[in-house]
Amino acid sequence: MRYRPDPDGPALLEVNTLVWLKEQQQHLDSLGLDELRVLTRNRDWLWLMGVWERSSASRAIALAHPGLQQEFRHALPDYTPADVVGSAYAIRSYTVDPALGTSTGLSNLRGLLGELGVGLVLDFIPNHCAVDHPWTTLHPDWFIQADEAAHRQWPEKYFRVGKKVLAHGKDPYFAPWTDTAQFDYANPQLRSAIIEDLLAVASQCDAVRCDMAMLLLRHIFRRTWQRDPLVEFWSEAIATVKAYYPKFRFVAEVYWGLEWTLMELGFDYCYDKTLYDRLRQRDARGVAAHLQADIHFSSRVVRFVENHDEPRALSVFGENWWGAALLCATVPGAYLEHLNQGERTARNPVQLARAQIEPPALDAHLYLEWLAGFRSTLGSEFEVYPCMHPQVVGYRRGEYEFFINLSGQSVDLPTHSGSRTLAAFGALILHPSHTQAASPLLAAPVNQPDWLTVLPVA
Repeated sequence: MRYRPDPDGPALLEVNTLVWLKEQQQHLDSLGLDELRVLTRNRDWLWLMGVWERSSASRAIALAHPGLQQEFRHALPDYTPADVVGSAYAIRSYTVDPALGTSTGLSNLRGLLGELGVGLVLDFIPNHCAVDHPWTTLHPDWFIQADEAAHRQWPEKYFRVGKKVLAHGKDPYFAPWTDTAQFDYANPQLRSAIIEDLLAVASQCDAVRCDMAMLLLRHIFRRTWQRDPLVEFWSEAIATVKAYYPKFRFVAEVYWGLEWTLMELGFDYCYDKTLYDRLRQRDARGVAAHLQADIHFSSRVVRFVENHDEPRALSVFGENWWGAALLCATVPGAYLEHLNQGERTARNPVQLARAQIEPPALDAHLYLEWLAGFRSTLGSEFEVYPCMHPQVVGYRRGEYEFFINLSGQSVDLPTHSGSRTLAAFGALILHPSHTQAASPLLAAPVNQPDWLTVLPVA
C-alpha cells in the first residue's frame, strides 16, 4: 500500500529519533518493516524528530549552560557528559547525523513506511542554524550582524566569527538561543539558499514540521530585528516546493494566534496551542468555544496534549490526560501523539541522547494505538453541544457523541438519551446501536477503563 498523501486529519506520531534508536539498539539503516509496523500501527505520519547533523559547538555550550544542566539532572538524574549532544534545533547541515545512520538508511526507511501507508515527516529549522555552521564563515552577510560595542554590551545576544559579530537566534519574547546564529531574511541570497535547503529536505520526506515558523513572518521579523524582508518568505518557499512536489505537506509550529496567517501563506497544518492551553487550564467553556471555529480553520490545526517542547502529559494533566487525548483525537484536525505519551513523566531536553527509563504502561500504549485507529472511523460532520455543565465538553462527530469531564469530581449529566454520570476526569461515548457490531470500540485491545463509558443508544 502506498502512503496516503492527504489523509483526512492525519494521526501523527513524533519520535525522538536518537533516543528511540539507542533504546532499540538500532540505527536508521537497520530498521526493518516489522519494527516500523509495530511503531506506526494506525498512524498516518511518522515524525522522526532530530535526524539532521548536530553541532559540536552546541554540545559544548550545553555542557557549560547552568540552566540546561539543571534540566538534564531533572530529566535524567544519572546523566553524564557522555549523554549530551548538540541540540536537534541547532544543526550544521541537512544531512543525516552519523550517530543515527546514513542518508541511504533514511531513504530506505521512507520506502518501508510507504509500504505501510505511512508518510515521513522531518524537521526544517528556518530561523537559525548552529553557530559553527559553515555559512557563518562563508557567508556572514546572510546573518544578522552587530558591531563590537553591541557585543560588549550584550555578550549573551551576539558572538564573534573571525572579524564579524553575528546575532544568536531568538524570538522576541525570550532570551537568545546561544548555540544558534540568526539568519537575515532581509537578504535575498539567504532566502534563496534556505529554499534550496528546503527543496533538498522535501526530496527526502513527505512533509516537514517547520520550527518556530511564525518568526519568519515579515512583521514579526521586522519587529524583532528592525530589518524588513519586503516579502513573505513562506509564500514563495511553499509555492516553490509544491511546484516540484505537489503532494508535499507543511506543518507549522506556531504561537501568538498566527495560525490563520500561516495557513493563508500556504501551510497545510498549524499547531493548536490554544486548545492545549485551555485543556491544561481545565477551561471547558473555553475549549467548547474554541472548537466552534470555522471548519476551514479547525480541520487544519494540529491537536496535542504532548510534544517534545511541552512537559509530559502525565505530569501536566495527571489522570485527565486520557480524556484530553480522547478529545484531541476525535475533534476535526490533525492529531499529534508523542512516543511514550502516558507512560513517561520526565520531558527529555533535545540535547540528551538518553532518557530515563520508566516502567512501561501497556494500557496507555494500547489505548493510544486504539485511539489512532478509532479516529479514522469517525465521520466528517461535527457539532459542539451547548454547555450542559461548566466542567464538561460535549460534541458530536459523525454518529458518535462525546462528553468529557475536565474536572476531578463526578458529574451528573443530562444527555439526549437520559441522565448519565461521568466519573472524575471521565468520558462518555454514545454510539448508535446499529454500529455496535462494526464498532472498533468493541475490539479495542484494552479492557474498558474506569474513566471511560461506551454505550449504544437507539
